[in-house]
Amino acid sequence: MTTSPFGTGNRGALLIGTGTYDHQELPDLRSPEVDCTRLGGLLRDPKIGAFEVQTLIDADRATLERAIGEFFHLAWGDDLRLLYLSGHGIVSPRSDKLHFAIRQTDPARPAYTTISAAFIHEVMDECRARSIVVILDCCYSGLFLPGAKGDEPARFEEELAGHGRVVLTAGTRSQRVWEGQHLDTGPPAPSLFTGMLIEGMSSGAADLNGDGVVTLQELYRFAYERLHQEGAAQTPRMGGEMQYDIPLAKVRKRRKSRPPRTGGTGSRNRGSGAPARPRPEPWQRRAAFGPARQPVLSDGMLVVHEPYHLHALTLESRQRAPLIRMPYPGSPALHEGAAYFPGKGGHLHMADLRTGRRRASRPVAVRDASLGIANGVLYATVQDGTLHAFSLSTLSPLWSLPADGLTVASAPRASAGYTLFTASAARLPQDEPANGADRVVAVVEGETAWCYQAEAPLSPDWAVTDHGIYLALQPETRSPHQQILALNPADGQLVWSFRTKAPLATALAATDEVVLFGDEEHRLVALDAKTGIPRWDKERKTGGRLLTRPALSGGSFFTADRTAKLTRWNLSTGRKVRAHDLLVSPDRAGSLAIRDGVVHATDARGGVHAVPL
Repeated sequence: MTTSPFGTGNRGALLIGTGTYDHQELPDLRSPEVDCTRLGGLLRDPKIGAFEVQTLIDADRATLERAIGEFFHLAWGDDLRLLYLSGHGIVSPRSDKLHFAIRQTDPARPAYTTISAAFIHEVMDECRARSIVVILDCCYSGLFLPGAKGDEPARFEEELAGHGRVVLTAGTRSQRVWEGQHLDTGPPAPSLFTGMLIEGMSSGAADLNGDGVVTLQELYRFAYERLHQEGAAQTPRMGGEMQYDIPLAKVRKRRKSRPPRTGGTGSRNRGSGAPARPRPEPWQRRAAFGPARQPVLSDGMLVVHEPYHLHALTLESRQRAPLIRMPYPGSPALHEGAAYFPGKGGHLHMADLRTGRRRASRPVAVRDASLGIANGVLYATVQDGTLHAFSLSTLSPLWSLPADGLTVASAPRASAGYTLFTASAARLPQDEPANGADRVVAVVEGETAWCYQAEAPLSPDWAVTDHGIYLALQPETRSPHQQILALNPADGQLVWSFRTKAPLATALAATDEVVLFGDEEHRLVALDAKTGIPRWDKERKTGGRLLTRPALSGGSFFTADRTAKLTRWNLSTGRKVRAHDLLVSPDRAGSLAIRDGVVHATDARGGVHAVPL
């Protein structure tokens, strides 16, 4: 008979989150509810935490004090009690006592409008359970009251710790504790600290010794190291008395690597006898200094762009290449280990990604963020609007196309032997609306082959394949819909159009077979690239609005949304395959980089993650 790692006692968890506050000095928080919901789901899962979970969100003082009292009063013997609080922590200006803010809290009167640490300490003192764990994710964010004694809040672990109990906090007494990155009114993300706890238990990464169990000390060490790797300005603390480690979650044991069988009866490697390919290990490295674009693969390098800086990691060794500084914030064009961007004075520059050194330059002032590579040629728009073509190796000019009243609006792309770009025409107040409409222009050797004029302004959300051009019109004012158009790249003729149920959340993604997008109501939609007919029989949704353009790879696609989920989906059915907890940096036009079954993503703080999905 297999002995349970959790023992025989009752496992109870009480999760308290307060994100809404009535007093103007206490700003609302968006993370506490999702912190409690997602952490509670893991703890409640019989295959992971096996806890009996009670969750209270934005509850009043009477409800909270009664719940806390009964939670500890009914425990005894080998029981485990886990109390989790997410919200604001404040210090009394008179007594220097520690309090947890609730919705009705008045910062000037904490004694009877908060849940005091002294009350929780007293209730825990009377608890007969052998093990008590308190996890605190309290966001200070400048909430310490005027007139408080000293400039640092009291240490939670000192005030609540005691025999038989352990207190885990999100930071030291002098640090701010960070919420998740919330960019709009969509679903919020977990706080940085709680997000690490969730990741450690859900992925099994916090099982540091590989025995199939995540203990409290392992979870603390995992969160501590992860926050350090992320460069977060907060350091978790753990205090109290613990005679033995406390198991919090079960995970799948990591299999020990075995030498592959090379032959004999029953060998799994039949045929060629080649060893099975090992599953890639996840990894992460610091790349940018803050939020940045999603990575791009170029000549064995992972390239991450943030305004004025270009960071590159060698994919094989994961070593950083020298930093490339750029005088302008726009994205460069990348090709075979080289980066092209406007240098000093706007002059066109080419730099080596591995060494950071300049390879070539051309004294022509190009517009920032106007560079694109198509058909083995570098294209750039100069200050007067003329489109120029340059040799990729030497930056020698090949041909130019006068503006003729057009303003190039996108980096050029290639299809059907043509170079394509979107443009808008100058429009005077007396002109008809059609005269100022946006258009798609196809060019070959400096000559215009065809031009498609749209009936409405074009959004930047376009995609190009060898067999199709897919555009999105700007959504009309107050309209819940948006129009997607498909053009034949050979002649610019309209092939089909599709009306969405809600505006696009990010740019379109497309292959020769499918056009994929996510809308602002979290729908995922796959259209047949030839007909524009939806391919899935059921509606598919993500947990939150997409942060990047969907990434397509083989029979799968990958999404990243605002609930900090990196998800793999089956392209033919639209069904979810698996997910990973990660809050990525928003990049409407960019997408995750996929190679050999590994997803490479830039997180909200500029770190690069490699996740096998």
